[in-house]
Amino acid sequence: MEEFEKKYLANTLKAINKKIEKQQIELAEIKKLFEEKRFELGNNFYEYKQGQDLANTFTNLSQIEDQQIRCEKEIKKLKLQNDSPYFARIDFENSSALQKIYIGLGSIIYNNKAYVVDWRSPIASMYYEYELGPAQFETKDKIIKGQINLKRQYKIENQQLLSYFDTNLTINDEILQQILSKHASDKMRQIVSTIQKEQNAIIRTEKNENILVQGIAGSGKTSIALHKAAYLLYKHRKSLKSSDILVLSPNNIFSSYISEVLPQLGEDNLVETTFAQIVKTELKRPVQAREDMLDDLATCPNQEILNEISYKSSYEFLDSLLRFLKGPLTDIFTPKTLKYIIKENLDGEKEEIVFSEEETKNLFFKTFKGYDIYERINKIAWQYAMVFTEKRHYNKMQHRGLKDRFKQILYSFMPITDVEQIFQIFMAREKLSSKKNNTIQYMDKGTYLAIKHYLYGLDHDFSAKYLIIDEMQDFTPVDIYMFKKIWSCPYMIVGDVNQCIEKNLSKEYLALTADFLGCKVYNLNKTYRSTQEIATFANDMIGIKNIEYVNRRGQEPKVYNTSFQGKTIADIINKQCEDYEHIAIICKCNKEAKDICKQLNGYIDFVYMKEPEDYRNRILVTTCATAKGIEFDAVIVPNADEENYKNNLERNILYISSTRALHKLFFTTTKKTSAFLKNLDEIKE
Repeated sequence: MEEFEKKYLANTLKAINKKIEKQQIELAEIKKLFEEKRFELGNNFYEYKQGQDLANTFTNLSQIEDQQIRCEKEIKKLKLQNDSPYFARIDFENSSALQKIYIGLGSIIYNNKAYVVDWRSPIASMYYEYELGPAQFETKDKIIKGQINLKRQYKIENQQLLSYFDTNLTINDEILQQILSKHASDKMRQIVSTIQKEQNAIIRTEKNENILVQGIAGSGKTSIALHKAAYLLYKHRKSLKSSDILVLSPNNIFSSYISEVLPQLGEDNLVETTFAQIVKTELKRPVQAREDMLDDLATCPNQEILNEISYKSSYEFLDSLLRFLKGPLTDIFTPKTLKYIIKENLDGEKEEIVFSEEETKNLFFKTFKGYDIYERINKIAWQYAMVFTEKRHYNKMQHRGLKDRFKQILYSFMPITDVEQIFQIFMAREKLSSKKNNTIQYMDKGTYLAIKHYLYGLDHDFSAKYLIIDEMQDFTPVDIYMFKKIWSCPYMIVGDVNQCIEKNLSKEYLALTADFLGCKVYNLNKTYRSTQEIATFANDMIGIKNIEYVNRRGQEPKVYNTSFQGKTIADIINKQCEDYEHIAIICKCNKEAKDICKQLNGYIDFVYMKEPEDYRNRILVTTCATAKGIEFDAVIVPNADEENYKNNLERNILYISSTRALHKLFFTTTKKTSAFLKNLDEIKE
């Protein structure tokens, strides 16, 4: 059997190399044709008619360029597969035949023989969904039933077959253990060889189905979202491009961390932005970073501010905002009669167009009642401009100008149209504090955008065919309301209500959000990131129950009570983490991080993580807010004393910091240890 497998791998590699050679020849021909056509265009530019011939030539050049891009992408993907062409095999038997199906990153077909099938294909879905025994898969027009007689998993590296295992399970525990035991990478990795059944069900949901994934720390929710994107690009490749899928990321460091997943799968990267960047673009004002808001809270906890954050994070606040916009703000629209003389004879007789106050009121408050203000004004302005167009035969350009002029007049009937002023009025009505400066506070970004959108609409096009929203728990209901306003496409939202620092979210909040967005909820309760000891400690700390763990054991988290934190941290890294590639010293806030940097100077080399490229370094000092969503081989949390970590907000920080650790977790303190760590062994130095 081993000889058969070695021979099959060799034949597959030959097929890949043949395909690469064929594609390279085709690419050379395409490049040559492109240069010939471009040269021809340059020589004959002035001889072409300024019309169809020139247009056809440019179209032809564009088509050749598209062929070149497709060919280069195919070569890149084949070279990616050349190192490890497949990771699994199933033997599927039905009434027609027994098929040996090898599964990899992409299909490998040469001379009409399918050596490998794409992991996203319907037939490959059986690998993730079924154990040995009856199985089926669905094609476009029918369901094919049969029997899985064999499930085999491979470890192939550098074109060498290192080992393989037969199993009845979806993913053999030995394979999964090997992968999860690896060191952290500076980029998130693709997980096609270890996708679990519950993860696969989410990845293969229909494109038009809105889904919300609630996943505990380490459940793979972000990775699943990216693999979902890859699946959609495969299944809908004729109608969907990577540029059609938009990812709303928490911050630039996180965006950089996930940037290699799609390229590892042979797909182009998706379009990424942050909601704060969208608000900044629309309002033309800076927006406070979430990390800065959390840093302020961690540095100087303020119960009044926390209460405001809790209220602004509620659907009650969203309801108040919408009632204000659709009620008091809309009601200040006070039109006047508009009278225009379009013709006057020598006797002084006039032909007039009159839009009475009552007519405008009826249109605004009754006919277009269900619309936002900007939509009402657009519709009335268009209707009024059409009266002139019909009577005076205005052309389209003149009609557009008339419409814009009427919009200005209609907006003049609003006594207040300044977004900042309206925001301040609303905040005063809600008895909430409000800083009057140019920077929009993080918690207010959705409110500002909602006011601007209701009054004027948006200036920019943020359209997408599919939307992925990460770290759902960090957004407010007002933010989520604006997602519905901006994007009408299907979406996938992932997050964890347990990983919110500044507020506590409940299952009821999750249900409200799913209902508001029309989402089906998927729950992921199995953690794959941390060892069972780390995950158990972290989840017990905040009272999460019914969690499943991968059977990957490690040492218990430890607390070091010391007089010299800098030296102790250096000793932990040098003696207990010497083989690890990514180690994080995660602090509560920037003030604390700067102090720890001073304590570490002279003991070890480290980098204070602020930019995406900083993550490439081995030892990092950072804050919980910055490290959120990222993982490290080992994590050290300094100043873990009863004064520094005593309330709910600080417990949440401790939980998120702890769940960043893959293999080892340490706490250091110079004072009495925090009560949240009471069950851990304490080492006094």
